[in-house]
Amino acid sequence: MDDPALKAQLLDVARHDVLRLDRLVGDVSEAARTDAQLARAKFEPVDVGALIQQLVAAWENRRAKGEANIAFARPRKATAVIMGDPARLARAIDNLIDNAVSFSPPGGLVEIAASHVGDEVLIRVDDEGPGVPKESREAIFNRFHSVRPEGESFGRHSGLGLAIAQAIVEGHDGEIDVQDRDDAPSGARFIIRLPAADRQ
Repeated sequence: MDDPALKAQLLDVARHDVLRLDRLVGDVSEAARTDAQLARAKFEPVDVGALIQQLVAAWENRRAKGEANIAFARPRKATAVIMGDPARLARAIDNLIDNAVSFSPPGGLVEIAASHVGDEVLIRVDDEGPGVPKESREAIFNRFHSVRPEGESFGRHSGLGLAIAQAIVEGHDGEIDVQDRDDAPSGARFIIRLPAADRQ
């Protein structure tokens, strides 16, 4: 192959394919391990506010130009505490943030909130994307289900992120669902409900 430009182009395609396959293998492995690892996990008190604050800081550090901004209404320290596996909970919430960012318009806003309501801790992730049609709201949590926004490069998402999030939440005796936003013209609202830790 004597054409340097063609050679560089083919190497770039191969590099992207390797990264895409690596992400897919990693997500498939994560999905396969989640149930078994949660069954053996020793749960500990997790301050959801502090956990989300760390995730948001990490997102801000790696945010690409034009990607959505993230706003987090952090609850007071130790008011939204659950019993759980912090690494797994972080993965579930991070997957929801990733999903919201990917469906948001350039420069849009992803809003996150956490609160203690009754005997539950609620985590809400809102985006400004097109929302999720009612007929698709169960299917989006199925493994390998992926309807990506127009223009997104192929292979960035495996279709396992929401399935992994659901498995983690259910492994913590919680629930996750999606609905339309009631405070914006469009957008999806994901809500995680988890049992609050008993206050001492």
